[in-house]
Amino acid sequence: MKTEQRLFYLKIATAGVVGLFLLDHIVITPATSSWREQSARLDALRVNVQRGEQLLDREKSIRAKWADMMKANLPDEVSATENQVFKSLERWALNSGIVFTSLTPTPQWVAHDEGYKTYECRIAGTGNQQTVARFIYELESDRIPVNLENCELTARDAHGDDLAFTARVTFLRMPETGGRTP
Repeated sequence: MKTEQRLFYLKIATAGVVGLFLLDHIVITPATSSWREQSARLDALRVNVQRGEQLLDREKSIRAKWADMMKANLPDEVSATENQVFKSLERWALNSGIVFTSLTPTPQWVAHDEGYKTYECRIAGTGNQQTVARFIYELESDRIPVNLENCELTARDAHGDDLAFTARVTFLRMPETGGRTP
C-alpha cells in the first residue's frame, strides 16, 4: 500500500471515529438520558394513578369517616369548647378512676397555617398503673378529636403501685367550611 492510500484510509478512519464520538455525544447519550427521565416520570405517574384509583375505590368510606369526624368536631367558642373538654376529661377520669390534682387549659384556640385550631390542657393526677392505662385508653378511644402529646409517670411509693402523672393533651377543631375535605 502506498503512503497516500494509507493516509487516505487513516483520514477516513479518524473521521469515522470522530463522527461516532459526535453521534454518541450529540444524539445517543442525550436520547438515552431523556428516555430514562421519561421512564422515571411515567413510573411516578403510574404510582400516582394507582393511588388515585385506590382513593376513588375508598371514596365512600373516606367521606363517611370525614363526616363522622366533623360530627365530633369541637365548637369554635372557647367557653363551649372548655365545657365539652371538661366534660370529656371528667368522663375519662370517672371511667378510669384517676384523681386529678391539677387541670390547666390554655385560654384560647391556637390557629395553625393548615386551617385547623388546637386547644391544649395540662393535666396532673394520681392513680395506679391500671387507672392510668385506662385513662389513656379512654382518651385515645373517644370520638372527640384529642391527642395525647406527652405523659410522664412518677412512682410515689417504693413499689410503684401509686403513680403521679402529668400529661399534655391537645384538642383539635377543623374548620366547618373552607377547609380541605377529602
